[in-house]
Amino acid sequence: MNSSLFRRVLLLCGLLLPLGLVAAQDKTDSLEAYLGYPLGSWHLRHDQINGYLKQLAANSDRVSLESTGFSHEHREQLTAVITSPTNQARLAQILANRSRVKQGTAEQDLLIIWLAYSIHGDEASGAHAALALAQQLAQSREQWVQELLTQAVVLITPTQNPDGFDRFSTWANGNAGLNPVSDEEHREHMQAWPGGRYNHFLADLNRDWLFLRQPETRGRIALFHKWQPHLVCDFHEMGHNQSYFFQPGVPERTHPLTSKRNQELTDKLANFHRRALDGRKQPYFSRQSFDDFFYGKGSTYPDINGAVGMLFEQASARGQIQDSNFGPVSLQQAIGNHLTTSVSSLQGALALKAELLDYQRAFYRGKRNLGRSGKLLSTRGDGAARDDLATLLRQHQVQYSYLRQDIREDKKVFRAMDSLFVPDEQPQSALLAALFDQRTEFADATFYDVSAWDLASAYNLAVENDFRPEWEQLSELPLLPPRFEPSDAAVALLLDWRQGNAAAALAKLQARGVRVRVASKPFTQRQSGRNREYGPGTLLILLQQPGFEAGEIQALTQQLAHQFGLPLEQSLSAQAMVGADLGSDDFYPLTPIKPLLVSGRGSEPTEVGELWQYLDTRIGIPTPLVDSDRLEKVSLENYSHLLLADGDYMHLDEDVGRKLANFVNAGGVIIAQKGALIWLKKRNLLRTDVREDRFFLQQFSTAELSWEDRESFKARQAIGGAILEWQLDPLHPLSWGLGSASLPVMKNQVLGLADSSDPFVEAAHYRDPPLRNGFLAPEYGRAFGGTTTMVAEPRGKGAVVALADNLMFRNVWLGAERVYANALFFLPVALGN
Repeated sequence: MNSSLFRRVLLLCGLLLPLGLVAAQDKTDSLEAYLGYPLGSWHLRHDQINGYLKQLAANSDRVSLESTGFSHEHREQLTAVITSPTNQARLAQILANRSRVKQGTAEQDLLIIWLAYSIHGDEASGAHAALALAQQLAQSREQWVQELLTQAVVLITPTQNPDGFDRFSTWANGNAGLNPVSDEEHREHMQAWPGGRYNHFLADLNRDWLFLRQPETRGRIALFHKWQPHLVCDFHEMGHNQSYFFQPGVPERTHPLTSKRNQELTDKLANFHRRALDGRKQPYFSRQSFDDFFYGKGSTYPDINGAVGMLFEQASARGQIQDSNFGPVSLQQAIGNHLTTSVSSLQGALALKAELLDYQRAFYRGKRNLGRSGKLLSTRGDGAARDDLATLLRQHQVQYSYLRQDIREDKKVFRAMDSLFVPDEQPQSALLAALFDQRTEFADATFYDVSAWDLASAYNLAVENDFRPEWEQLSELPLLPPRFEPSDAAVALLLDWRQGNAAAALAKLQARGVRVRVASKPFTQRQSGRNREYGPGTLLILLQQPGFEAGEIQALTQQLAHQFGLPLEQSLSAQAMVGADLGSDDFYPLTPIKPLLVSGRGSEPTEVGELWQYLDTRIGIPTPLVDSDRLEKVSLENYSHLLLADGDYMHLDEDVGRKLANFVNAGGVIIAQKGALIWLKKRNLLRTDVREDRFFLQQFSTAELSWEDRESFKARQAIGGAILEWQLDPLHPLSWGLGSASLPVMKNQVLGLADSSDPFVEAAHYRDPPLRNGFLAPEYGRAFGGTTTMVAEPRGKGAVVALADNLMFRNVWLGAERVYANALFFLPVALGN
């Protein structure tokens, strides 16, 4: 079909974007000419987006490009910087001025507007609208555009998730015909697992703005703080049976740290969208859905950083066209709506320029200097976690200091190797308060995402608030591990398992054939003239092993300790002052592992991705992903561990259950969490009873409730994300190296475990009451309090590990992720099977 006939088909189907929306007086660099077809005829690929941006930048003196790095699959993320030629010529000066915003000394003259699109890869209309807008701003001679570019710098990021975007475009284009199919059941609208929403490691990038676990996010955060925008617009898609949404959201669901002035400006900007969409006769809604609560999203992170963030949601065609309750919704219609509100955002910001500039100026006023008091934070012996936390704070431009020496405070010791000091008074004090926010009471119990996220829980920090250090106790540079001086008299090396990178070092040692043992009990050795206590989980590397030359193991271990920043100690004798000697049976021999991670049908993509990213990037173990439908055909004898993320696995039949039972009986270990436990119990792979939502919902009474109470009642019954506290059995193998007897976890599913009849399988239970931070209905608090959360059931030569919660939450829960390393490296041998 030739292009003109294709255009006629699209027009007849109502799919072609009205030309008036993208009209530009200069026809050079036409987007349609570049693509070879009208915008929206096919779903764009990321390389096409970057190619067109580069062409615009090469041919227009209004456009330059900024790279924010590469995705996991090495796709470059480009942002178009569009402003007048005069402003383009002085960008270095403009950026130098923007760098002083947080100090309160910047000249607030230019308006900085950032329009960001398609952070979810299958919400594709935003990226298409972004290219149409970039063309218009680069070429239009309309007076409002000229005025805008004189007074503002516009940043346009068409796609914030290149890998997911291309995964979706390949699916949508591969299942689209020349005659568009609007049937909701059409394959084009039903993506295969995992879908295009997520990035390479299946992370939801719009939940990562605070945690910075993904390279795409780290690039965006760097761009944000480099330009310090006044307005950030975040363009999404929602269910196809909805219309169009823009903020403000539900007023009662705005985070208390967000100012009323911020919400007033949001509503003033919304008036421009209302008029623009009314002009298109496009239905919309506002205030009745979504929220401004969790600061880890693209529309809320700006609100705690001196800007105004706005969320836009367009009904999605998930292809070319799809039937909906409002009639057919098309990609072209979605592009047109997002382009309309992109323009209204620019025009509204220009009209409200003085107010936006004043808002940011007031936000940072008086925050230039650092205070003398603040938070003293310890990662409980984990130097790698301290460095991870320091990197996260630095990327958010939160100021902190290392300790020059150990500090003793209120009978607690904060060691220089694992602690930071963060002053409460500083330019980023508002964001700092959000990062460590703790609250359990809320005006509205409805949450679009989690109700709590504080870093003290994520890293399981020991915290001393309102601490006033002496300046000589602080340092700008971290204290490095003591220099390791190898001794010819050494008989063994010792690695502290509390170190987050110890698992990666262990995996490397085993890959090189080095035999490693693990301490099952505490012991004390004489080190450098003093007694040194070691906890269970300490790794023992004997220096004389078959197949290695003298000094070879020592050199290799020393190299790995340097690579992973691990303090390495040597023992000059196998004798222990207290506890087990190094040659005793209390040091278990470890064997190399080869895990299998179940993916595909039934499994929850984000939790599969969290486990995958942990195994691949944190530990460095090649991990096969095997779709659940193929488990019956896979030879499990080749694997040591099988991991089941949350999900619904009821499609797996008895044959698969018997196969997994044989795997465990032969010495394999199953590590499963949340919904996967229901299937394990059904197939008699788990002896401990699993309590599903119907058990807990019985705790709620509907007495004296009316129809008006139904929404708030449903909200109370949901657990969108609250931080609960586990009490650990500190000597259980699954608790080794965790550094404390309690463990904060994120709970976001109504599911629990009953107490086991075997007292030796329980490794942890909920504190009573369990709530640490966030919203949890009192009915759940009573039902969960004191109940089992983690078991390790021996079975034959192997074991089944059951976790009531996801301890890997968004790959930022570093305080708890070591449980997985313990289950991988120490089981089943540490259970005595």
